[in-house]
Amino acid sequence: MTEEREDRWILGLRGLVVIAVRHTGEPSRRVPVLALAAGAELTIDGTADLTHGPASAPGAVSVPADQWEELMGATVLSVVAFTSGGLRVVFDTGHHLNVRGDDPGSLVRVWKPGDFDWPYRGGIGAMTHLGADSP
Repeated sequence: MTEEREDRWILGLRGLVVIAVRHTGEPSRRVPVLALAAGAELTIDGTADLTHGPASAPGAVSVPADQWEELMGATVLSVVAFTSGGLRVVFDTGHHLNVRGDDPGSLVRVWKPGDFDWPYRGGIGAMTHLGADSP
């Protein structure tokens, strides 16, 4: 279940485990997709930063996209989607995933079957609440 606030949505993914990390697209432009339990997916085509600890913390270490497999088995603690297009995901491993919403070419999509679909591209985003029988 999602919780809507004035400038963000707190997405109901807490407690879901990362069951797969895959990449789609051309070899020159690989797009990471995090598959979560319950069929949920996070797709990030654009500027994203995965760090150990908060990105703004002193000494935060960035994890290159080709090493995101470190997230396998991690449990989601928090997912917040902002109306600005930004996305913040915190995992129990101490990893933080931050996506900036000001990249006009980026596409971010968070989807949980039967619950919600939140795509954001080029300044346009929308939350769609899905019924229990939605794909």
